[in-house]
Amino acid sequence: MLTGSLRWGYLIYLGFYFLPPLLIQATGLWQWGGIVLALLAFIAVYHRIAAGNKQQRWPLLLAMWLIATAVTPINSGSMAMFAYVGFFIGFWLSNGRYLLLISLLLLWQAAWFWWWYPSLWLQGYALVVVLGVSVSGLVEQMRLHNHLQQERSNAELQQMARQLERERIARDLHDVLGHSLATIALKAELTQLWLERQQPEAAQQQLAELQQVARQSLQLVRETISGYRQQGLDVVLPALLAQLRSSGWICHVDVDFTALAADSPQELELILTELCTNVLKHSNGKELWLSASKDHSGWQLRLQDDGVCTAIDPGHGLTGIAERLKVLGGALQWQLAPTCFILSWPSPQPDKGQGIA
Repeated sequence: MLTGSLRWGYLIYLGFYFLPPLLIQATGLWQWGGIVLALLAFIAVYHRIAAGNKQQRWPLLLAMWLIATAVTPINSGSMAMFAYVGFFIGFWLSNGRYLLLISLLLLWQAAWFWWWYPSLWLQGYALVVVLGVSVSGLVEQMRLHNHLQQERSNAELQQMARQLERERIARDLHDVLGHSLATIALKAELTQLWLERQQPEAAQQQLAELQQVARQSLQLVRETISGYRQQGLDVVLPALLAQLRSSGWICHVDVDFTALAADSPQELELILTELCTNVLKHSNGKELWLSASKDHSGWQLRLQDDGVCTAIDPGHGLTGIAERLKVLGGALQWQLAPTCFILSWPSPQPDKGQGIA
């Protein structure tokens, strides 16, 4: 409903209410008393209507209508009060119901005014005032409706953005922490194994690497939550391979890290991190081949190991990888015997705004 300065700002239309008694010298004291009392009663009803009491708004509007009718015999400025009735009709109703009720109001006012003030000029003036203010009620209704729709749309967009951000952070944390925790668990197992074999130096080496992995994981989590990652694929991929080698894997690499990093999106860092996590957690092999090539359609990266796998059940990790690649316009494929994951994505388009210097 009408609130704040807008509510009281509309009272400016009551200026029409005082014009006739001020212009007519014959207005007596008792008439002024009735005019003021009617105005006070009218303002009290207007305040309750504008406050937004929906259950009583129609009885209150009827009371406003009756006050305007009662004061008309002593003040033709009651057309201003009828105008407020027209405003709320326009503000509350639309289409056929609005046309019906505003027509009844205009007919009632015309008949009542003609009974007390048989003047065509006054009839036309009252018609313009009431109808004009009523149309402003319709305009205010549409403005408020559009405002509420805009607020709902903004709220839905914000909710969608928050949901997408939650999903992004959830995927990122799964990829980062999944790989890190798998590495930490493996390092802890190796430490226990070396301790059982009474080789404290080897165990100490594993503990030092475990501490380094934990620190790197903490940094990755901070960067993931912040929404950016600045290490670069030429730094991340060698680090992943180093962790695999420290876990006993033999890695054969045929990748130009610099070219791949310069022509690949940042999302590929988490994708490859998740793939290496799958190798550490699920593969029973010990030898891995990583290769990357580029053609006219874009990049293709193959990661293959010698582990024995008869079936692949895509979990959150592989699903997240497929979703990321789909957003990039790429795809994820895999095959068994031997186990091989194939990633493909298009090369970034050159900036058309840059010319030859």
